[in-house]
Amino acid sequence: MENFRLKSGSLLLMIIGFGTCLLSDVSQDNRIIPSGCTVFTISKGESVFFGGNDDYINPDSYYWVDPGDSTKYGVIWIGTPDNVQQGVNEKGLAYDANGLPRVDINPHTERIPVSGDYSIYPILIMHECSTVEEVISWINNHQWHSYMHDQMQFADSTGDAVIISAGKDGEVVFTRKPSGDGFIVSTNFNVANPVNGYGYPDWRYDKAQELLGQLMNTNEQLTAKDATNVLEAVHMEATTSWTIESLTADLTNGVVYLYYYYQYDHPVILNIKEELSNPREAGPLSKLFPADVQKEASRRYHQAQERARSCRVVGMTWTGIILVSLLLLFSIHNNDKRGLKFWIPAVIILGPLALIIRMILGQKRKSAYWKTALVEATGNLVPVVATYIVALVIIILMMMSGGASGFLKVILEFGFPLVMGWLVFHGPLLAPLSQKNFVHFLFRRLPQVLVVTNLGLAGINAIAMPLINQNLKICPIMPLSVWAVMTWLAITVLGGLAGGFLIFLYERWAVRHNFQAWSVLIGNEGQVNSPSWRALWWWILLSFVVLFIGFVAGVMIPQILAG
Repeated sequence: MENFRLKSGSLLLMIIGFGTCLLSDVSQDNRIIPSGCTVFTISKGESVFFGGNDDYINPDSYYWVDPGDSTKYGVIWIGTPDNVQQGVNEKGLAYDANGLPRVDINPHTERIPVSGDYSIYPILIMHECSTVEEVISWINNHQWHSYMHDQMQFADSTGDAVIISAGKDGEVVFTRKPSGDGFIVSTNFNVANPVNGYGYPDWRYDKAQELLGQLMNTNEQLTAKDATNVLEAVHMEATTSWTIESLTADLTNGVVYLYYYYQYDHPVILNIKEELSNPREAGPLSKLFPADVQKEASRRYHQAQERARSCRVVGMTWTGIILVSLLLLFSIHNNDKRGLKFWIPAVIILGPLALIIRMILGQKRKSAYWKTALVEATGNLVPVVATYIVALVIIILMMMSGGASGFLKVILEFGFPLVMGWLVFHGPLLAPLSQKNFVHFLFRRLPQVLVVTNLGLAGINAIAMPLINQNLKICPIMPLSVWAVMTWLAITVLGGLAGGFLIFLYERWAVRHNFQAWSVLIGNEGQVNSPSWRALWWWILLSFVVLFIGFVAGVMIPQILAG
């Protein structure tokens, strides 16, 4: 039985190891790393503008010209030859794409075969088509690839535009811009199937829709500056992704405006016909811009790299603090090994917080009510923090691979800590110390787990959730690293201070009514005794109220501070 308890105590370490293995898998598969981009087409009167931000983590892009010949239209390209990102051809057909999670597609092998890899499709379309109608006809008559990992937007000089993406049924879907005056927008969720994406709703999509709508409602003539202002409003400059370049194409007049590293007051203006007639040497996009623009872009890139390094320092520092805390813990227990199977996992998860609590408790086995309540609160907080971090990692991975709906994310954030804390921590660690069989103990323990999980999550949601969200905006997670997870663990422990205090208030009541569990595990006298559903019904209701308040606080506090 003792051996079983020791193995169960190592489950906390297994949880962290499991999360680390997941991170290792992520770093090896670039397909699930989301690329950004906001793309739109707007037509008003005689004006037609096509705009696109290329958002990613590279320091530069590539520019080249394919002048075409009697069999194919000439195109100016941005991206790389094996992964074209944007293009405008001599007939005024423009192309851009949004990165999405990979999904399978019906290739329709009965149609005209296409030779080449996935990137050949936009190249062939831009060489062979002059209008959106021709694009749609081309796709309907040719074999498609067996998958899609993006959605493509095409627009022509008449103001017609279409978004091509994967439908729920595995068929290619065409989402058309309304005819005449109007606009269409795409970001990094599938407009035909939002579950296939990197987050919906998307603030960039909403902002672009808002600004384009305002342009449509004015009496002023549409200008290139108007379109560029939309790109500026939705550009990215976080450590996780930044706008490498932006393109505004005046499809009516055959003019392209290029911007490098969101420097929207320094455009390079290209006449499409002149570029095709006198193609310049292919090379880095930055070479099109003056030296001062290149210098500023370099400064911004290195600034992003510095922020990335500072983010890693937080995770490394917290890891070091945990290791030091473990060494100090062993020095405290140098001659007394009792309770280590409780305190070692507690220090691994809570770091110095658990060590400080251990030092406050001292060496005496018999404790006052408040000390016993403190042990119980610590034991209950550890599963909440550990499972919250694992749930967060799973959510991040699913967001990166595009496989999580909003409902599933809520279930993971609130349901996963409850269920896994109950089944992986409370049951295996405490059931052997009780007088009941495992299933009976689980049922008896569930109301206790429900209350402490809700209270713990309330504090974490109020404090840690907004801080983690801010961290996700400024720190890189592509590829996801163990240092990012350790940073989130440090932030969650900070939120756990509030959650642990709420649990402590509950445990003061519980201990005074002779309910205890974790204090038995560390060697105190007595037996595991959990309150019944009847005894806790009002605590359960109160814990849900507190959980709701904590969630609302986590949402509202950042908005209040920002505004």
